[in-house]
Amino acid sequence: MTEQCPRVAIILVTFKGKDDTLECLRSLAELTYPNWEVLVVDQNSGDDTLEAVREAFPWAHTIANPVNNGFAGGNNVGIRAAMERGADYIFLLNNDTTVEPGLLEPLVALAESDPKIGVVGPKMLYHGDPETIWSAGGRMDWRGNSMLVDEGEKDTPGGEPRDVDFIVGCGLMARRDVLEKVGILDERYFIYYEESDLCARIRKAGYRIVYQPNARLWHKVSRTFGPGSEFTVYYMYRNVFLYLRQHGARPILGPLVALYKTLRLAAVWTVQGKHHRRWVLLRAVGDFCRGNFGKADIQFQK
Repeated sequence: MTEQCPRVAIILVTFKGKDDTLECLRSLAELTYPNWEVLVVDQNSGDDTLEAVREAFPWAHTIANPVNNGFAGGNNVGIRAAMERGADYIFLLNNDTTVEPGLLEPLVALAESDPKIGVVGPKMLYHGDPETIWSAGGRMDWRGNSMLVDEGEKDTPGGEPRDVDFIVGCGLMARRDVLEKVGILDERYFIYYEESDLCARIRKAGYRIVYQPNARLWHKVSRTFGPGSEFTVYYMYRNVFLYLRQHGARPILGPLVALYKTLRLAAVWTVQGKHHRRWVLLRAVGDFCRGNFGKADIQFQK
């Protein structure tokens, strides 16, 4: 039976997130799908995360990445290793999630039903409010604004799969041969918009991005970085310009609107006396213009 089922490699990237990672692995241990493995990539946390994983879950494959090269880089380490180990599907899963035992069956069945499906994703609910939807796939507008479909709606059982613009990288399963064709995550993004870029490239290659409502996970939203932190501000604003340059439906108007919004926010923060935050915002735009991508060499304040 196992040999007949496609092999799914689940990748967990962790940076100083031992407790979350162990909780996620405890939920993965209950998966009922017969052919899967998990790869835990530690981003140079400098703690005993991997030792704790090896002790509690000896079946997990662990990888010590010598540097923290972000969500994109860490997942790429796992993706390459998973491909070498013969995975048919690559499942990117945030370490600050828990999953239901039957997570993989509906995802694999959906992907196997149509070879033009390149990515599938589950229903994602708030860990702290387990009956409320965080994401049911996502839509992207011409200004680079992303919207999580059904965010805040109450969970209801069942439903039909539907095509979306992107699946959040919190729980994204991609077909291996599609990744071999279009490439893996673009490490220039470091964090934020990298999964949107990947899904855009996959759609341009003629594949579908599909949300599967009959698979569920629970996400501890913004567990690592707050939604309004300077870290988030920098990478979100720098990367939206990169995304628009690569995939914008209106290549001139879209970036101009994004620039207007950025400068308007910088002006507001100037009036409010938030000078370092304004500097971070303007640095994001400047780094995009200079082609400075990847991990930023600046200090962030909370």
